[in-house]
Amino acid sequence: MKNQTIALAAVYQSALMAHELANSGAVRDTKSWEVSINSLYKIDASSTEDIFNNDMSGLALGLGTLIKSFNKDSHYINVIKYTITLLSLAGKLQQRPEMMDIIAKGLNESKVLQHNDDPLNQAVIGKLAQIYSKTISQMQPRVIVAGQPFHLKDPGTTEKIRAILLAGIRAAVLWRQVGGTQLQLLFKRKAYIDEAKSLLQA
Repeated sequence: MKNQTIALAAVYQSALMAHELANSGAVRDTKSWEVSINSLYKIDASSTEDIFNNDMSGLALGLGTLIKSFNKDSHYINVIKYTITLLSLAGKLQQRPEMMDIIAKGLNESKVLQHNDDPLNQAVIGKLAQIYSKTISQMQPRVIVAGQPFHLKDPGTTEKIRAILLAGIRAAVLWRQVGGTQLQLLFKRKAYIDEAKSLLQA
């Protein structure tokens, strides 16, 4: 349950940041952004926590969002929609090994664009957005992000949205790998909430 909660919180975190970008053009929490995007590069991690730097403060945004959404906070309706769609897409992605290969190849290519002083620079984010467009965007159901037209028409913002949704897919695949199922979302809400609260206090 701990591993599932960490992975699910990471999906919620990505969904929330996509929502923030679409509505304000920016993310509130830089640390959350870095932890989520960097998780794309943690392929051979020793544990679920290791994927997120063994530091749950970098997932606090997602853990808090998980708790609020499971408590049916109406402010999170769009975020919940994005999360459910990402979880559904992750299941379909796992049945498409050729698409998984395209994503892995793209991530390796994006590493070349990283600089020591700015590993998550605009070129890297652009490459991650391109990977998302070539793969996840081609699958159904699509993640339809609602927001302010001014921000959704800005290329830099839309690239960030696609990049963070790719991180969300990575977390959704992880959730399934550690035993997460759709039924558990219905019947184990209290267990997820309790675990999320425990992780926030750790």
